[in-house]
Order: sequence, then C-alpha cells, then structure tokens
Amino acid sequence: MNKRLVEVVQGRRGFSAGAVGLASAALAAGAGLLSGRASAETVNKTGMIKIISILARKDGESMEDFVHHWETVHAPLVYAVPGVLKYTLSIVESSSTRTDGVAPINVEIDGLAELWFKDRASLHAAASSEAIKHVLADGTKFVGSEVDLIAVEKVVIPRTV
Repeated sequence: MNKRLVEVVQGRRGFSAGAVGLASAALAAGAGLLSGRASAETVNKTGMIKIISILARKDGESMEDFVHHWETVHAPLVYAVPGVLKYTLSIVESSSTRTDGVAPINVEIDGLAELWFKDRASLHAAASSEAIKHVLADGTKFVGSEVDLIAVEKVVIPRTV
C-alpha cells in the first residue's frame, strides 16, 4: 500500500464505500492526479477498469442509517451515470488482522463499492457527466472521507458459486 493511502486511512474511525468514489477516482484519472504506483495512463490501455471505493461514514452516523442511505438513495443515482457496466456494494460484517508479522492497517471498513467500466474512455465520460454531479452531491450527505483505487481485475480462479 502506498504511503499516501496509509496516511489517509490511519486514525480514521470507520470506513465504508459508495458510488462517490467513482467520481473522485474518475476525476483524478482525467486530471492526471493519481498518486502511488500507477497512473490512469499505465493502469490499463485496453481492458476493463474497476474502481474500488472505500469510504468512512460521517462521525455520529449509525451503521444502519449509513447502509440505508447508501442502498436506497445513493446507489440508485448510479444508474444515470453513463458507462457503468457493473456496480456492487459490499457491507462489511467483521474484520480481522494477521498475527504472523504482517502489520495491520489501523482502520475499520464499513463497506466497499466496486464499479466496472469498459475502458478509460468510459471512465472519463462518467467523470464528465451531469449524473456524476448528483452522485457527488449526495455523497456529501453521508460520507465522511474516502479512498478510491483504480484497478484492473485479474481473475485467478474462475469458479462460479
């Protein structure tokens, strides 16, 4: 994990995720503001791009209220964002750390949102859409802080469940 990401998440109360991460990651990619090991230009030139958003709910907000807003108000706004091929919400029920010498990241995560795009052009189109403005505005109502990751998913075991 890069140093900037660790600085962002260290000391934060609880992390959760939503579609707001799409906008921030896409806007950062479009503006060339990505930090860390890869830029939007080097992440993936031809394949699908996945945005993974990790967000902290606002201080004082209950998990129940956070999840309710995320699922019933925020998530439906993503339908209007062009180019989103898949959108998932993962609500964390518990977490653990390793005990074999791998240091933990001191952060609790309430959930993760994942959004898939066909390519960088689709990601950029989403970032410049009117619909993303509504997603961002709504995110400020229930999200306290966030970290967004742009990644290329590599399936290692293609099992169906």
